[in-house]
Amino acid sequence: MKQHLLLLSLLFTAGMSQAETVTLELLNGDSVTGTIVEELSNNQEKVLDHPQLGRLTILTSSLKPKQTAPAWRTSMTAGLIGNEKDGDSSLSTTISVESKYKKGRNNLLLKAGLNTSQSRDNGEPLEIETQKGLAEVRYDYNMSSGIGLFALTDYNYDGKNDSGVNSLLSGIGLAKPVIQNKTTELVVAIGPSMQWTNGGDECGKDPYCGNAYAGGTFTTDLSWQPSKMFKLELNNKLSAAFTPDIKPANNFKARFKFYPSIYSGLFTSLQYNLIYQSMSTPEVNNSASLQLGADF
Repeated sequence: MKQHLLLLSLLFTAGMSQAETVTLELLNGDSVTGTIVEELSNNQEKVLDHPQLGRLTILTSSLKPKQTAPAWRTSMTAGLIGNEKDGDSSLSTTISVESKYKKGRNNLLLKAGLNTSQSRDNGEPLEIETQKGLAEVRYDYNMSSGIGLFALTDYNYDGKNDSGVNSLLSGIGLAKPVIQNKTTELVVAIGPSMQWTNGGDECGKDPYCGNAYAGGTFTTDLSWQPSKMFKLELNNKLSAAFTPDIKPANNFKARFKFYPSIYSGLFTSLQYNLIYQSMSTPEVNNSASLQLGADF
């Protein structure tokens, strides 16, 4: 008899440990937390065991419908950028657009940006010109094994370069989500690539300018949002072109977003960009900007 009671007690405890605690949101904004009684619940009503109020019956029609995240999300920013390169400085305006599509196992990223510069060198008249531009397309397909496939094409334009005004990087390979939770997402990717540079007054003197080289690329993308008011994004793209001498390149971008109101998509952002391209002249280009933007 005691063995039967012990067995029933263990079964009852196991059943209770499997009971899932849920929070139901009502249309009037209230919420109720408890465990669902599955055998008594149906499409018309939910039966809930509340720790203080006991058993509650809640009509499904009084529950707030679950909102599904839209497949497309777009972010647009505009502002001023201070640039320093080889001791020269300029004040520029910048605008960028980033769109993400995420549905099922498919992820698509589209980026575009344009900077116009107003500069005045010593003894020179004011110049207004397109200083930088970029366009990027990346597609990821997540497989059930947790490993994904990716393909990317990244184009950058820098009109101030003496050699390598245009640069193009295309690559394919494998991607792996390392961290994925409500606040943090970290994805790394690696694979073969092709790199090409062209343009500039000194392109004809550069042995690498105008040629395409096979190589490899390694990317790291981190997004961390500890609250609805703050978001940090870190993106790094490391590549190497297999010339007679291996020529590395690295593009690092850090962006901090602040949302004054969690009920609005408006934000301010501070962005820092570090570009190293060993097949361009000059090789290093750093920039920082303060921007206003909106998510929609």
